[in-house]
Amino acid sequence: MRIAVVSSDCLEVDQRFSRAERFLIFEDQGEGLRLVDERSSEPLPLEFFDQAMFDWVADIIKDCDRVYMARIMDKPAKALKKRGILPVVYQGPIHTLPV
Repeated sequence: MRIAVVSSDCLEVDQRFSRAERFLIFEDQGEGLRLVDERSSEPLPLEFFDQAMFDWVADIIKDCDRVYMARIMDKPAKALKKRGILPVVYQGPIHTLPV
């Protein structure tokens, strides 16, 4: 399983989806999480429901099964689900993610 994490410090899940400056990409192979990539993003403007902008951000994590973030609004959460990416609201240390 591949997951994306929104984090400001690479230790905690502590940012909103729309404020992500990067996505940390982990793989879970049953023996814990292993960091495999870090992908740059840009915080989305308040009117981020411009479909082209949302598609650009969603494409950054298109190979992930889940994305963990501190908060996400309903509209982007539904759009991620349609792409097969499960949005998970979680705040806390990355090493204790409920995968």
